[in-house]
Amino acid sequence: MFFNIYRKEFIWNSLSLLIWTVVFLGFVFMYLPMTNLILDEMGELMKFVEKMPQFLLKMFNFEPEVFSKPEGIFGSEGMTFVYILSAVFAAGLAGNVFSKEFEYKTIEYLLVKPVKRSSVFFAKSLMMFSSIGILTGIFTVGLISAFNLFIKIPYSLNILYSFGLYTLSVLVFFSGMSTLISCITRKSNLNTSISIGITIFMYFGDSLGRSFESVGWLAKISIFNYIPLADTVINDRMYLLNSIIIIMLGLVMYTIAYFIFDNSDIKG
Repeated sequence: MFFNIYRKEFIWNSLSLLIWTVVFLGFVFMYLPMTNLILDEMGELMKFVEKMPQFLLKMFNFEPEVFSKPEGIFGSEGMTFVYILSAVFAAGLAGNVFSKEFEYKTIEYLLVKPVKRSSVFFAKSLMMFSSIGILTGIFTVGLISAFNLFIKIPYSLNILYSFGLYTLSVLVFFSGMSTLISCITRKSNLNTSISIGITIFMYFGDSLGRSFESVGWLAKISIFNYIPLADTVINDRMYLLNSIIIIMLGLVMYTIAYFIFDNSDIKG
């Protein structure tokens, strides 16, 4: 029964996974061809950037040292959209796998069968982890392939692998959070709204917190503060431990969601 549930969920969500994979790859292959052009015009761009207020430069990751590298150009702006897309994907996946089961009352039919709730939850969660792993893997391979195809100057593979790891950590964190919200609210629209709202709050909270000392606490409560794109590019450093901690936080939320799912009244 465990693998039947897993297979059913994977088949039902395979089209969505395919679409999101195309979106991620399409974004990479749309963005990178412009990188060489931007590098060629870097002198004029820097003159414009130097005239901008410092707090705006910090908020949007405009740092000369970052923009002097091809992986920095993608990381400073492109990865911003990847982060947001990752959170939207995770929220939508959790909504399809958990929230809609409650909304359409199909969860009641499923649980009257001779199967433990734990098997249902972990089969669905395993399908989500599989989807996240596939999306992250294809994105990372696609990103490296696109750099190899379009970028004509040296770049750091360590930074590109870091972008892949950060994408994985964001996906696991927000999938865990969205699963928890789904098990509490049992409403897919509410789950998506809350998840995306928290994503935007964390991202711009991190930017504001780094720009203004008076609201520095906003950065400290954002996961994006601990996988900094600019610092990764400038220092050619992968924030491995921070990424692992973020992934663990996502797994903790999965665990809490499991206990809620296992002990709540399914008729709600």
